[in-house]
Amino acid sequence: LQETIRQDFSMHELQGLSRHRFAWQWLPATGQSGGISLGVREDAFSVEDMDQGEFFLSMSVTDRRVH
Repeated sequence: LQETIRQDFSMHELQGLSRHRFAWQWLPATGQSGGISLGVREDAFSVEDMDQGEFFLSMSVTDRRVH
């Protein structure tokens, strides 16, 4: 989870942040405020649900390593 102060990202930019594959979600900044990115490693977690509002992001995840 990171405040970004950015309007937009390309998936190429986001995937380039790590050598691991991530599921990404983001909210654009409004003026000089906000901009949030949320990333979850797909090899460690399964994303069950994503939600976003005007001021929040959320992901429901399960740990892939737990049986």
